[in-house]
Amino acid sequence: MRKLLLLALVCLVSATSFAREGVTTVVVSRDTIFYNQQKKVVADRDAAAYYRLLAKETYKGQERDIFQDFYPDGQKRLEGGYAFLDLGNDANTVLDGHVTSYYPNGKEKWNCNYENGKRNGYLTLNLRDGSVGVVAYAEGHVRFNYMMVTHPDGRMEKVNLKHYAELLQ
Repeated sequence: MRKLLLLALVCLVSATSFAREGVTTVVVSRDTIFYNQQKKVVADRDAAAYYRLLAKETYKGQERDIFQDFYPDGQKRLEGGYAFLDLGNDANTVLDGHVTSYYPNGKEKWNCNYENGKRNGYLTLNLRDGSVGVVAYAEGHVRFNYMMVTHPDGRMEKVNLKHYAELLQ
């Protein structure tokens, strides 16, 4: 099963590479890393809340480490770059660069830029009703206690962050 998943990822990454000019991705992990709900590594897939594959990506001569996390059913969970990866405890992993999170149904949940493990810039949150929220971050801290939400009908409003705190995790 692991070999099949790895082969599928290599094929997917290869196909994606052709769509992005100047990008080359190489899978660097032979094994799949399984994590439980507490972000601790587990040996058994049945005990895992998600699993991770590691790769290196080269874009215009610059190489960076990237990862892809998947829900147990194979849907993408999270992907992006990292500066440090703790194989035993994912809570210690330091994200770096562009990171995208996905809902269990495969649709994009949020995307944001990380600098040395801290969110920096604007996080864009895609809500299930089709609305889009934007949260401003500076060095890992929210700049305001609200986010701007644009609804499908074009209406915009400020919404307190506490209403969406769980989705921003």
